[in-house]
Amino acid sequence: MRGQPETYDELKKIVSLSLTPTALTGLNEFSACLNISRSELVERIGQGLLTISELTTKTE
Repeated sequence: MRGQPETYDELKKIVSLSLTPTALTGLNEFSACLNISRSELVERIGQGLLTISELTTKTE
């Protein structure tokens, strides 16, 4: 329900991110892999509930 915290103990704020098309594609792929929304993916990273570890990059 809007205006009430559901999963977390605080209300979410609307924010805007500027991303390259490549970064947006990556964000879409990560969120689809975890079966969560892009917003929830960013939320979990920001809350420290999801850790990103860089093992290998595409350029290596």
